[in-house]
Amino acid sequence: MRKICLVDFDMSVTGGVEQVTSELLNELCKNYEVYLYEINSNGVPAYDLDPRVKYIRGVQGQVRLRGMITGTFRRFIHLVKNRNIDTVMLMGNYPALIVSFTRFFTKAKYIYCDHGGLMNQWHQKDITAIRFWSACVAHKVVVLTEKTRRDYIEKFHLKENKVECIYNWIAEEIGEAKKSYDCSSKKILTVGRLGKEKGYDLLVEVAKKILPTHQDWQWHVYGSGEMRQMLEEKIEEYRLEDQLILKGNVDHAYRYYSDYAFLVLPSYREGLPLVLLEALELGLPMVSFDIETGPNEIIEDGKNGYLIPPYDLEQMGQRMTELMEDASRRKAFSTYEGNKDKFSKNTILKQWIRLIEGLHEK
Repeated sequence: MRKICLVDFDMSVTGGVEQVTSELLNELCKNYEVYLYEINSNGVPAYDLDPRVKYIRGVQGQVRLRGMITGTFRRFIHLVKNRNIDTVMLMGNYPALIVSFTRFFTKAKYIYCDHGGLMNQWHQKDITAIRFWSACVAHKVVVLTEKTRRDYIEKFHLKENKVECIYNWIAEEIGEAKKSYDCSSKKILTVGRLGKEKGYDLLVEVAKKILPTHQDWQWHVYGSGEMRQMLEEKIEEYRLEDQLILKGNVDHAYRYYSDYAFLVLPSYREGLPLVLLEALELGLPMVSFDIETGPNEIIEDGKNGYLIPPYDLEQMGQRMTELMEDASRRKAFSTYEGNKDKFSKNTILKQWIRLIEGLHEK
């Protein structure tokens, strides 16, 4: 039986990488002996892990980068050698930075998994350097979108067969939450951490344009983060207190999607947005800026939602208004099946198993 170790930075974080890592662990442990190595342990994992997953904690508490590297290096090599681990999966940039050096001291095959978009942070030289080093050192690179795959090959001059695109799958429990589409709903949904890259400064400007002329509509925002105070101030300034509502964090936000008319993603950058995958599975129409990576591999413009030229607030407002005023169009978008199968767990798990087994073919 193959032995696989997934490396994450901190599993106590309620983030997309940690959610994907836990889901992948819970499936791979059905076929393989699976380990989770957590570099910086700061509490219990945010997502449930199958008891078959062997969970190993690294350094604990607040530690500087150098301390993490020195605290991980020998210990991880010892783990891989002693447990005869043959496949190591580095889940993100910081795990890759800290652990990729160990590749030269073990016989394991290393897979670098980038959960972002290369060109989204191309001008951040430190992040780009980490990605370049990790891609060169690893035996395989896995990215979330076909656009990012092409970027890796072209920008880093990698061989075509070294980089693979494997989507995140849509979790089965999300499909179980699906209900009939509610054409009478007059509520708009946005879900995501209230961070600068998520475009909430743009969201509030669009809200200012469209909500005052649609007094019977509300726009609900789920999430928390550093942009909350700015949003609260803008909501008060624009007198939108009764229409643009900050709902805070909730567990399993997808359970509320059926209460809404459509979902809006105003982000500046994304990898492969989980909120769009959830909306796709639940038949919720979507509106998003057509940013560098992500939305255009999920949204089919004019079929299950709208793709808006990046940061065009006028067109974003127009498309949202069209949906607000046309229940039949919202209904048509909600029933479109289109490209859902390529995000199914069965399809994507087969890709992972094929990749892992292919690494060890002689």
